[in-house]
Amino acid sequence: MVSRRTKAVAEFGLALLTALWMVSMRRLLRSSDDESYEPTPLSPGGLAVGGAWGAGQVWAYDRDSWKVRTRRRRALVVSFLGIAVERRLLPRTESFRYSLGLGRVLGVLGYRAWYGLLRPLPGDE
Repeated sequence: MVSRRTKAVAEFGLALLTALWMVSMRRLLRSSDDESYEPTPLSPGGLAVGGAWGAGQVWAYDRDSWKVRTRRRRALVVSFLGIAVERRLLPRTESFRYSLGLGRVLGVLGYRAWYGLLRPLPGDE
């Protein structure tokens, strides 16, 4: 079985690759000669909400809040509730949704850099 630390390092690597891909696609669109492909402007609110959301998800998983790590069905229910909250309460503009996604990745990246690479994972093994 794979250790939690190994999973955390893999999650950090995946978040890093995703963030690099998202930023490189924005740069590619910005440098394109075709002006119809302007990159979506970033929303500071979307970045902040996404960062808190992404860090909060891995925080809850690490601490096994609401038993989301040990009970798969409960994790699925919590994920669906998160999607419902996102669709019901958050703005649906393209700028906010893109920034929310980027913010989530950056939130996971920051949290996993702190807990997983630099410091041990919280919660019992």
